Amino acid sequence: MLTRRGALGAGLATAALISARDARAQGRTCRFSLDWAISGSTAFAQVAERGGYFREEGVDIRLSRGFGSGRVPIDVGGGAYDMGFGDFSSMAKFAAENPSVGMMCVLMVFDGLPLVAVSRADGPIRTPKDLEGKRIAAPEGDAGRQIFPVFAEAAGFDAAKVQWISVTPPLREPMLIRGQADAITGFVSSTVISLKGLGMPEAQQRIMRYRDYGVPLYSNCVMTTRTYAEANPAVVRGVVRAIARGVQSMVADPAASAVAVKATEPLVDQALEEERARLVNAELIMTDHVKQHGLSAMDPARLARSLDILEKVYAFPRRPSAEELYTSAYLPGAADLKLS
Repeated sequence: MLTRRGALGAGLATAALISARDARAQGRTCRFSLDWAISGSTAFAQVAERGGYFREEGVDIRLSRGFGSGRVPIDVGGGAYDMGFGDFSSMAKFAAENPSVGMMCVLMVFDGLPLVAVSRADGPIRTPKDLEGKRIAAPEGDAGRQIFPVFAEAAGFDAAKVQWISVTPPLREPMLIRGQADAITGFVSSTVISLKGLGMPEAQQRIMRYRDYGVPLYSNCVMTTRTYAEANPAVVRGVVRAIARGVQSMVADPAASAVAVKATEPLVDQALEEERARLVNAELIMTDHVKQHGLSAMDPARLARSLDILEKVYAFPRRPSAEELYTSAYLPGAADLKLS
């Protein structure tokens, strides 16, 4: 049994440990940009934040909503954020044009490609080629818009014949519903579910998935700069481990993940966000490759093929190497990356 003095000493020691842990976390602040608004698509981040996963890694995470997964590399590369969750292909393009920044992926999360072009099922757009001469609404930073030339190349139509309408994120889906745009681009998890929430069920949507037309690209990943990672290796490892743990939780219990989203953003429809999380799990995270090899087990052949496509479509001033764009150095052990 502890004496009063011993109990007091133990209490002081515990308080000191807590204070030291908190001070360590505060000294390891990480400004992190999500790709889009808080939703079931990135429920893993809310699970990790609200579940204390970042805190347990000694990281004081500062999560911010994003304004397009294609914009994240620009924001991280420009120093607005330390790390972010954004489109890998857009990151590769940014790295090709800005080699001194040293952008790199440290955790691949969306092994499946979510990019889509969506039009009204009862409209004149029946095939990708029908998009020529049509009005497509999307934010400028939207990855579906950024990667559209790759889609056009694969599907055999002229991307230059499309008329883009730049809109803020909240206006994209309403413009399609009101007929102010002929089509929109985005993620299957954002556009399809959001349109459904606005009264346009999936049966009334014509969904063209880029991957169905032979686009093999990777999608959203956790990215940072080489300079930041080398200066803050513990932070990067901690963020990666916390997010990987959040992904495991999201896959295991999408309903609980939607609860975390609702707790973070009270205005969302929890049932809709659960549906969104389930869709992301099924189409983007739990691919056959990930089921077999685990999270972030990137396929060198697929990566090389992706870079071949991006180099051709975007006319890279230089081709970044696979080793430059992706590193496994900050990943946790295999057990922390296994999904089932």
